[in-house]
Amino acid sequence: MAYLLAIESTGAVCGVALVDDGALVGAARLAHGLNLSGSLLHAAEWLLGRRGLALAQVDAFAVDVGPGAFTGLKIGAMLAKSWAHALGKPLVAVSAFEACAAQMPAGAPTLVALPARRDALYLQWLLPTDDGLPQPLGEPAFVVREMLGEWLAHSGGYPRVRGEPVGGGAILASEGEALQAVGAAHAREWLTPHLPHLRWRVLDAPPVEGVVQVGWRRWLAGETMHPFALTPLYIQPPSIHLKAQGT
Repeated sequence: MAYLLAIESTGAVCGVALVDDGALVGAARLAHGLNLSGSLLHAAEWLLGRRGLALAQVDAFAVDVGPGAFTGLKIGAMLAKSWAHALGKPLVAVSAFEACAAQMPAGAPTLVALPARRDALYLQWLLPTDDGLPQPLGEPAFVVREMLGEWLAHSGGYPRVRGEPVGGGAILASEGEALQAVGAAHAREWLTPHLPHLRWRVLDAPPVEGVVQVGWRRWLAGETMHPFALTPLYIQPPSIHLKAQGT
């Protein structure tokens, strides 16, 4: 038996999940309010207790490194780093985009849209695969509403059903394939005019089940990191720009 415990803390709903030799054996998701660290600790204790396990019996840890809420990212990353360092266990980083895409049908190009602020989204195209490791089809981006059309035109294209006109290096989907998107509640309204063919699946937060699924596959592939090397994924540009020295 080999156990991997995953943490998701980038949204309003946090979670922990546990796999045993790749099989999901339990997950807990809860609205944490203002006590995120306490919620994660209690959820992990409860989940491990159901299997009669202590934290020291976990073989590896995975954590969602974002993008997402700044405080949640810091708390989740610090907790996973502390566990991995104190116990000498492997640590795996999973992006929020990957966690969402991992829960979508394999082979369907997926646009993951995560809330950044009221007028902006974090966006990335990915291709879910049968092995549980979504493949990026473009770089992640921070996009304000006014920039959506421009970003879509220059982000390597977007999925179209085969037979439609294709431009800008658009990603081709197989004929009749259902195109899917995962996103924030307001993303559907913003993106539908640009992407009328997408079917939407709106989530309240990146699923911890996706974090543990990708984390397990990445651990098997040896894609781990030292706890001190793990940093949250920040892609939003800074709100304050310092003048260059001498200007």
